[in-house]
Amino acid sequence: MKSVNNSPRGHWAILGGTFDPVHIGHLRIALQLRDAGFERVLLIPNRLPPHRPQPQASAEQRFTMLTLACDSLDGIQPCAIELERSDYSYSAVTVSQLKQQHPNVTFTWVIGHDAWQGFEHWHQPFTLLEQANLLIINRPSSHPESATQSPWQQQQWQQRGGQLSELWQYKQGKIASVRWPELDISASDLRQALKRGDNVTFLTPDAVLEYISLQSLYR
Repeated sequence: MKSVNNSPRGHWAILGGTFDPVHIGHLRIALQLRDAGFERVLLIPNRLPPHRPQPQASAEQRFTMLTLACDSLDGIQPCAIELERSDYSYSAVTVSQLKQQHPNVTFTWVIGHDAWQGFEHWHQPFTLLEQANLLIINRPSSHPESATQSPWQQQQWQQRGGQLSELWQYKQGKIASVRWPELDISASDLRQALKRGDNVTFLTPDAVLEYISLQSLYR
């Protein structure tokens, strides 16, 4: 069911990651973002992630899997913008490029609670916030505004923090949070299961599983 947030058109969400491989957990978050009111959800695979190990599958293979996974999902699409750059996949640079390509769109970068813990150490975090909003997806028990955050996080939350429904009023610089249940699945767990030959039906779309088999990935 669609949200009743009455969000204006032109608000897009960005969900980045290695997508090595894409799985049902990624797609569920994308669907929740779409149903929360975002007109479009971009799934952007990293080429060279700066804060995690390099992907096992190639850029082309990961983008193909994303394309297969999003084929029948209205409003959800893969975007190769980071794969087309040869440098590290810095979010601030990506948002700058997207703003140039789509000057009338308001972007919201979406991260998990764990990523928020280290957000102040990202490459040019203020540059990102000068051009986009930020949405933190938390487990139901986590609280991004809690006093256990770093002084930098506390200050940013006090100045910019709010609810998802408030994002529609801002072009950039707003930080919001939602508490959505997460599926207990990760790409690393899926890779290990594929390597062992376990049954991974329902953990990723059938078209992606078929492609993984044809490409002999993660074996």
